[in-house]
Amino acid sequence: MNRALFPALVVAFVIGSAFAKSVTAGTVTFVSPCECQGQKSGSRWPAKTDPSSVPLDKSTIQSVTPSQIYEWKGPEPNVPLTPKTDTRIAAEQKWYNLTARLVSVKVEADGDITLVLQDADSKKAGSVNAEIPVGPEWCELRKVVFGWTTQSFPFSFKASQRLELREQHVITVTGKALFDVDHASADRSNRRTKPKKYSVWEIHPVMALHVDQ
Repeated sequence: MNRALFPALVVAFVIGSAFAKSVTAGTVTFVSPCECQGQKSGSRWPAKTDPSSVPLDKSTIQSVTPSQIYEWKGPEPNVPLTPKTDTRIAAEQKWYNLTARLVSVKVEADGDITLVLQDADSKKAGSVNAEIPVGPEWCELRKVVFGWTTQSFPFSFKASQRLELREQHVITVTGKALFDVDHASADRSNRRTKPKKYSVWEIHPVMALHVDQ
């Protein structure tokens, strides 16, 4: 190699690398329904990715609707719960079958798919999120949900991205409830400050999904 050209090539490489990093900094790429790159682990990550299997005893799973969850109370102020609490509190150990209409789907910077759910008959207020993490336990569920959208792969985004739905099914998701303290007010109310009429309680993670109609 011509020694005179070497410094110039080094400078060009450094500039090119810096430009590439500036373009991709902070982005998350969904390579496929089950594979992400650049995702960030969110708060309470061990609790949010609890891989516990659905109980065989179905009598231990309570049936609920979004409007019913919306009326729940938040944890008492004396309950030790912060964004750094990795374990589940007692109320987060309970299993639920949440039956609802799917009104929108979002993808998040931590790799989650967020299902926004409302009462199937739309007569009562209250939206509830049900979240499907990235990981082998949730791969098949993620494939099903992406099949309801027009999204192609790969795609990248920063904070979150709403996907276009082809089908708005009535579904039942099964999982444990989780109080998403990141979105709670100081008084631990079960009302997000925004968007309006959203519950802080959610189903996270979803461990089973059934299409009712």
